[in-house]
Order: sequence, then C-alpha cells, then structure tokens
Amino acid sequence: EPVVPEFPGLSELGNRQAQVVELLRRAQADVEPLGDVAGLQQRLLETQKNLDELRTKVAGMGEPDDWYVDQLLQVNNAFRSQQKSLEALQAELTGRQQIIEKWRTDIRQEAEFWQSWRSWLKKNHEKVPEKTFRRAADDLSRQDKALQALSARLLKLQDAVVAGIKEVGGELDRFSQALDKLRKATFRKNAPSFVSPDFYRQFKPDLWSDAVRGARNVLIPDKDYLTRNGWLLGLLVLILVAGALLIRTYRQQLIQTREWLFFLRHPWAASGFVAIVATSPFFSAPPPLFRLLFLALGVFAAARLAGSLLENRRQVRVLYLAALLLVTTTAFRLVALPQPFYRLYIAFLALLALPLLIQQIRQSHRQRSDGGGRLFRGLLRISMVVLLASLVSQVSGYMNFSFWLLQATFETGMVVLFAHMALRIGNGGIRFLLSRFGRAERAFLRTFGEELAQRLGRLLRLAVVCYGALYLLPTWRIFGSVGQAWDFFSALSFRLGTADISFRMVVLALLSLYLAMQISWLLQTLTEVQVFEPRRIDRGVRDAVKKLMHYGIVLIGLLFALSSLGMSLQNFVVVLGALGVGIGFGLQDIVNNFLSGLILLFERPVKVGDFIVVNNEWGDIKKIGLRSTVVETIDHSEIIVPNSQLISEKVTNWTLSSRVARLVVPVGVAYGSDVEQVMRILTEVATGHPEAVQYPPPSILFVAFGESSLDFEIRVFVRDISARFRIRSDMLRQIDARFREAGIEIPFPQRDLHLRS
Repeated sequence: EPVVPEFPGLSELGNRQAQVVELLRRAQADVEPLGDVAGLQQRLLETQKNLDELRTKVAGMGEPDDWYVDQLLQVNNAFRSQQKSLEALQAELTGRQQIIEKWRTDIRQEAEFWQSWRSWLKKNHEKVPEKTFRRAADDLSRQDKALQALSARLLKLQDAVVAGIKEVGGELDRFSQALDKLRKATFRKNAPSFVSPDFYRQFKPDLWSDAVRGARNVLIPDKDYLTRNGWLLGLLVLILVAGALLIRTYRQQLIQTREWLFFLRHPWAASGFVAIVATSPFFSAPPPLFRLLFLALGVFAAARLAGSLLENRRQVRVLYLAALLLVTTTAFRLVALPQPFYRLYIAFLALLALPLLIQQIRQSHRQRSDGGGRLFRGLLRISMVVLLASLVSQVSGYMNFSFWLLQATFETGMVVLFAHMALRIGNGGIRFLLSRFGRAERAFLRTFGEELAQRLGRLLRLAVVCYGALYLLPTWRIFGSVGQAWDFFSALSFRLGTADISFRMVVLALLSLYLAMQISWLLQTLTEVQVFEPRRIDRGVRDAVKKLMHYGIVLIGLLFALSSLGMSLQNFVVVLGALGVGIGFGLQDIVNNFLSGLILLFERPVKVGDFIVVNNEWGDIKKIGLRSTVVETIDHSEIIVPNSQLISEKVTNWTLSSRVARLVVPVGVAYGSDVEQVMRILTEVATGHPEAVQYPPPSILFVAFGESSLDFEIRVFVRDISARFRIRSDMLRQIDARFREAGIEIPFPQRDLHLRS
C-alpha cells in the first residue's frame, strides 16, 4: 500500500506562505480594535471616582448598624450599581482576552507546523529553503509577541478591575450584614422606652445640627447623576407633558372606555403616573433627593387618580392624608432624621391620626345606614390597629418593629392601589383595542371579542398579582430585595427520581401548557369564524377538525412542558412504553374509548346534533368528548355514553343523512263506517299539517279488520324527527275533531261473555 506523507511537499510551499499571510492579516484586523483601551480606562476611572465619593459619603453617615433600612438599601444599591459597571468591564476585558488567546493558539499551531514540516523535509533529504521557513517563523513569532504584549496590557487593566470588584464586594458584605442584623432585630427591643431616662439623654445639643446636616446633604442635587441620567429625566418630562396633551386632545374619543374614566378626568396626574411607572425601572440607584421626588410624583398622581374611584369626598380626604403621610415619613427617613426625633414623629403621627380615624368610622356609620362603606371602614380599622401597634412599640422601645410595621403597611397599600389602577388601565386598553378592531368588520372580534378580552384580562391579572407579590416580599422583610426573592425562587428545586426539577422549570412547564390551551382556543375560534361559517361546513366536520386541532396543540404544549422539566425525547419514549404496559394491564377501556372517539370524529356515524336511539333512549348528541359522548334525552336528562358503545353496539341515528323521517299514526273506526270518507279525512289531515313533506306524499292504508274496528294507518314523512311526538299529537287531535264532525265513531274494544252454569 502507498505511504501517505505526513506533510506536503515543496510544491505546496507557496500556498502555505499565502495561508500564513492571510492568517496574520485576519489576526491583525481582528485584534487591532482590541488594543484601544482608552475607553475602558476612562470607564474604570469614572467608576473608581464614584466609589471614592460613595466611600466618603458612607464614612460621614456613621456605622451602618445605626442606619434606617432605606439608607442601607440606598447605599447598597449604589454600590451594587458600581459593581455591575465593574463586572461589565471585566466581561469586556475577558472577551478581548479570549479573542487574543484564540489567535495566539492558531499562530502557535501554525508555527509548530512549519517547524515540523522543515524537520520532516530534512529527514527525507529534501533541499529546504531556509530563508522562506525562517521568514515565516519570524512573522509568526512577531505577531505572537505583539499579541502577548497586548494581553499583558489588558491583564493589568483586569487586575485593577478585579481589585475594585473585591473592594465593592467587601462593602456589600458589610451592608448585607447590617441588613440581616436589622431584619433579625425586627421583633427585639433595640431602643430605650419613652419612660426611660436613657431616651431623653439622647437629646444632645448636636442632635439638631445632625438633622440639619442630613437634610442639607439630601437637598444638594447630585450633578454627576444628573449628567449620567439627563436623558432619562428628559424622557420623563416628555412623557409627562406629551401624555397630558394627548389625553386632553383625544379625551372625547377615549371616554367611551368605562375603565379609563378615572384616568381621563385628570390628564396631568395620569401622565405623571405613566411617566413614573415607565421610567423608574431605568433609574439605577437614584440619590435620596431624586428618589423622594419620584416617590412624591408617583404617590400624589396615584392618589389623585384613585380619588375618582372612591365613593365620596370623605374617603378621598383620607386617601390624600395617607399619601401625604407616606411622602413625609419617607422624606424623614431619606434625610436620616436622628432616631429620637423620628421616634417622636411616629408617636405624634399615631396620636394625631387615631382620633381622626375613629371620627371617620363614626361618620361613615351615620351616613351609610344602608350598610354600605364596609370595605372603607374595614381599611380604617386596619389602619387604627397598625398605628396603635406602632405607637405601643415606640413607647416600649421596639423601634425597628414600629418603623417596619408602619412602612410595610404604607407600601402595601400603595402597591395594592397601583396594582388596581394598572389592572383598570390594562383592561381598558384591551377592550379599547378590541373594540376598534371589531368596528373594522372583523368577524372574529365581533363574535368572540368579549371572551378574548376576558382571557387577556385574566393573563394581565396574573402578571400584576405576581409582580406585586414579588415586590411585597422584601417590603415585609421576607427577603432583602426583589432580586434576592427572584434568585431564591429560581434556585428552588426538588428531586424527582434522578432529575432535579427547579421552580423555574415548573413555571415554564405550566406556562407552556397554559399557552397551548389559549392558542388552541384562539385557532379553533378563528377557524370557526373565518373558515367554517363562510363555507357553511357541516357541524360534524367542524367539531372533528377542531377536536383534532385541540389535541394536536395540547400535545405540542405537553412536549414543550416535558422538555422544560428536563425530560428528553428518549425519556419520553420510555414513559410512553410504561404507559403501553399500563394500557395492557388496566387501561384498555380508557384507550378503547379514546380510539373510538377518534373513529367517531373521522368516520362520523354520529355527530353533535344528531337525534339517536341508544339503549332504548331517544335524545340529541350534545358533545363528543375524549372518552365519552353526552346525549340529552327528550326528558332533558343527560346520558353519558362511552364512545366504544357507540361503535360496537347498535345505535339508531334518525338524522345521519337527513332529519326527514317517516311517521306512522294508527287509527281505528267502528264497523259500518264509510271507508272512503275515512280515507279522505285522513288524507286531508296528513297533507294539511305544515310540518309534513309533500314528497314523498303521505299514504293512507286500510291495513286490517280488527277485533272491534276497521284499522287504518297514516304514513307521512315529517321534516324533523325530533318533533315526531308533537306532530303525532297534532294529527290525532285533528282526526278526532274531523271524525266528530262527520259522525264517524272511534270504537272501544268489545268482548262477548258466555256464562256456564
């Protein structure tokens, strides 16, 4: 056998040189932009500057253990924002290093190839062009050294970034420990009571200066933050102004949407609410002043809008007072009001608000003697309990519990209010869009628009409730933040056999099944309106196609759900095999009924709406399901018939091809009656009934000489077999009336009795 050489001959030298040139060219073009690190250095310097400013600010605030939870979260979020900036820098540098490493690997492999090729040629006593091989080696070595130098520059920058990340991590650990300590101390006494002398010793001369200094620090705008987020502030103002103008301009066209009435009455409040909701997620760790302004705008706008939903002015005043107290309380926390002053403020707030709430409850009882306003009074009573508990906690020295209870209650109320308004706005938007499309002559929306709006509304409600609940978890100190709560649920898992099923996988699986059901409904209704109805397709065909479509889409959703749970196709086949074994042992009847249902859908010996006789029961088929068929009898009772019974047993279908059927009415007259007259009267009755068809024509037969009568039969075809009993009754009534007019007697059975002595 011929021996295949390990390396090419000298004839390939030119091609290999060209490949080296192309390799170096592509490496140079790919790596050259990576050498520009000025932008990365500038970002690092800005981040280091921000960190220095944060450290200086934190140093002037004292120990984190003495801070309010708002201060801890504010500073923690500020450091976390800088951490994200450093991590983004690290990711950028890592990506560049990976590109450089890839090219260095390719270049080293190429250099090793040339060196091995040269050795192989010498071993085979070939004349080696040393100059060419040396030039290729030098070019490759030169490029490798350049890449190595660039990698060293990036590595130096990476070291600085890693050092910054390490420092920020230490600060975050310090704040996290303070937050954990604060959370654990929620139900512990952590301050002197109001009756203790230690409480009054805290009122030193420099306490007021600390309060003034804290307020001054908050009221000074952060120019760097303004510079970085100026475009976001501009967008907020633009949404505020443009939204108010648009609402004023198009209010008359939109006022037909009932859910939007509260929104359209106050254009500026509505646009302010939308502006805050739309832009607040993009403001990263806003300083206290901006946070207070955003909160005030959002809370007062929401209170103004919610006032339109309340029953009377008294409830509106209570809502405005709650909004004012929420903003004021938050402002005192953000300016780091010294704790003795803040505790006195909480106690004063409770003492002032409790009598007002009692008065409001009494007025509501007097003015709503009809029993109305129970929800309003219930909320006032809850507020009284919270304020009383907060007052008692402050007086007793349970400072953290008092602060937490008051803040959590306020924020919960605002979240519920925001969620309620978001649902009204969202549902109104859904109905508005569907009504606009419905007026555009879309048959589907005209027919199923209301049901579609309800389904979309349920989906919106689920999303709002889940988001609100996730937001409230850190509010009630179950988790430190929304991100921590999400990470907890994402990491939540359990073991099923050899598979680890996470909470996220379960959510995705349920979402897949839910979406499959909704898509199935949507496609079925679209097919019904856009395809079946215009073409007047038979109802049985419609049901068969829609059932198969439903089964197919749900099966696809099930496969996606199983895939989300980590089950591969191979495992799914194993499950099907186990299911087959189960079928062989105990599921024969279920599978038999399922397959019979498919036969009913395809072959259609019976279909929905047919009038059948099964087990001597007459009735209409109302539904052909996966396992059984529902038959409504003429007594309006429902019979559940297994599908296999409709296939394997005798079933009379009166309406398989047509609803026209023959009706037989027996009639007997007395001996001696005029037969021709009787047949003429019966013919007139049969042909004169409005529901009797003229073709085939009715037939009147003289069938027998009975024991006590001459027996006749009316054989007539009627339009709808389901009305056969009513038609029979109508004909018998007419026959009786006509016979009475003609003097024809309808006999009763007669018997001759012979008595023997």
